[in-house]
Amino acid sequence: MIPKTVIYFASRKTSSAHVYITKGNGKVRINNIPLEMIEPEASREVILAPLEIVGDEVREKVDISIRVRGGGFMGQAYASATAMSRALTGWTKSKK
Repeated sequence: MIPKTVIYFASRKTSSAHVYITKGNGKVRINNIPLEMIEPEASREVILAPLEIVGDEVREKVDISIRVRGGGFMGQAYASATAMSRALTGWTKSKK
């Protein structure tokens, strides 16, 4: 059985981000790059904020893939964080 993928979208200034969230084991990738490798660190912290709020119990049950384009690195970070927040909110609502 193929796991169900849900897509969420957000934009900030001229950046736009699409978040694909599926059942998994906690992998987070941005433009197919692991979150741990994202530079600069300030943008990584912005992207990590929604995951820190939701906690480890949800984070370890989903895989998140983000496609982001346009704008600068901080605009992309904020668009990614907003889309990820929407995805995690929708995911937890549908699972309760």
